[in-house]
Amino acid sequence: MKTSNPQTEQGASVENSKFERLGPSLYWKGGVIVARVRVDGIRTWRSTGTDNPALARKWLAKWRDEAAMLRNGIEPKGVVLHRQRVTVGELIDAYLAAGMPTRKMRPKRPATITNEKACLKVARAFFGNMQAAGLTLADCDRFRDWRVSGGFFADAGADEQRKKMARMKKGTRSVDLELTILANVFHLAVRRGTLKSNPLAGRGRYSVAEDVRHCREVAPTPEGLQQIEYWLRERNELGAADLVCFLAYSGLRIGEALSLDWEAVDFGEQVLHVQREKRGTTPWVPIRPEMDTLLRDMRKRAASHLLFPSPFEPDKSRDGAAFNHRLTAACRALGIGHVTPHGLRSYFVTQARASGLSDAEIAMLIGDKTGPAIIAHTYGDVRPDHLLKQAQRIRLTVQANHSDGTAASSPKGRPTSPDVSPSYPETRTLRMCLSYKGFDAACGDGRRRRETSLFLLLINWSQVRVLAGAPFLQRLAQ
Repeated sequence: MKTSNPQTEQGASVENSKFERLGPSLYWKGGVIVARVRVDGIRTWRSTGTDNPALARKWLAKWRDEAAMLRNGIEPKGVVLHRQRVTVGELIDAYLAAGMPTRKMRPKRPATITNEKACLKVARAFFGNMQAAGLTLADCDRFRDWRVSGGFFADAGADEQRKKMARMKKGTRSVDLELTILANVFHLAVRRGTLKSNPLAGRGRYSVAEDVRHCREVAPTPEGLQQIEYWLRERNELGAADLVCFLAYSGLRIGEALSLDWEAVDFGEQVLHVQREKRGTTPWVPIRPEMDTLLRDMRKRAASHLLFPSPFEPDKSRDGAAFNHRLTAACRALGIGHVTPHGLRSYFVTQARASGLSDAEIAMLIGDKTGPAIIAHTYGDVRPDHLLKQAQRIRLTVQANHSDGTAASSPKGRPTSPDVSPSYPETRTLRMCLSYKGFDAACGDGRRRRETSLFLLLINWSQVRVLAGAPFLQRLAQ
């Protein structure tokens, strides 16, 4: 007699053997008793795993009892026990096996998946053996302390640990990112019924806005950009100098720029065709005169189909990390503020804002789907020289000379109330215009009368002086 555990066989294929009825909802199938049940409202076959009719009836009764409990909001004991015992490591494995979908069950970009795997590696090291249902915010606090103190780098050498800790800065943003991705793991588990609720739901963030360094804070000034370019060209690092200027003149991300080849450059149309990252918009960049001069100079020295080939392997793109190191070295040697490749993108945005472009137009030029809000909040900056020039346009008083030679801005020449009272002809004209009979005679229908009354209500006394003699009002006054 078979007494193995029953297994669900939804949509099982019909073998050569036929179903033979044993009793209500029970059938013989290949020497094993199967039951006809409903799972999530769908009729299907479920194997009892036994050939004993009495035991098969017990399994059928048990399944029906569990279904009735679920319909009434009561979870079976087995489901509760499994939910309490499942570990965070098991949920991470299920999340990876599912392809790491978004919360709306959409696929993610390959770069996002790579970054999330790196973050989950850290989360697994701390939370892996913990029971997911018993996770609390106090565990998150302990994880933050462990992460900031260098617990994940404990096995690394002293020099490597020092470098990694310096790269983390305060570490709170890294902790927030890793816990956010772990919350995505729990969200998928709740969606699948493995967890009843997300233990990290409602968790606050450890990082604060004042500690966040935006890209505008690592953008060079126009003078600093010239110094960096000169420093690199003086050392015959022409490729790095070209890339610095290219990023500043185009506003592209470094990943978008490194993958470009010369086929993307259209000198005739004066545009540069690009493949945007992060599902960006506007797949082109205008070639301004500075960019045109740079590209033509690069074209004369080109030895590869790529705009920025590796100095060691011309068929491969330049390494972004190596370029970042050279940019940092130039800033340290020149004694200027730290500049990053993304800061050069902010340089382009700041120059565009100073030139009079709106934030919406700039967002389209750099291909950002977020729109104008991110330009003002993250990318855009206002330099002191431009701010001072704009401040000089402010007029705090009205400069006007009176007949007695005194200025209106002086206390002696300033009137106690503005001299805007209308003269008698103007008053007569306005009274005639506002009278019902005047409107009835001059305007005709009620719609035109209402439009004219609204127009007159928008006119202040100073405008009446100018408009009282206009033909339009003269006709209304007659």
